Amino acid sequence: MVGKGTQYQSPMILQLVKNHEEQLAAESQNLQEDDHGLGFFTRQPTKMIDSGSVIEWVGVFFQVFWLALLSGSFLFVWVFALKLAGF
Repeated sequence: MVGKGTQYQSPMILQLVKNHEEQLAAESQNLQEDDHGLGFFTRQPTKMIDSGSVIEWVGVFFQVFWLALLSGSFLFVWVFALKLAGF
């Protein structure tokens, strides 16, 4: 073991290293078999976007936005009034 650095000779560690190497080899082989390039993405049918649901979500966004703006403004005025009153 001189000149080779620290090596672990534990059977458990050797088995883990062996399993890891086998797993990496299997994954690389699977990646090569499943590689179809961009053809996979171009063959997928495109879904039409439902504009009704988009408009509903935009409406919900603006409702929440205005609610947050009004409640934040109310909180700001309330804190400012309390500061002026000396609290």
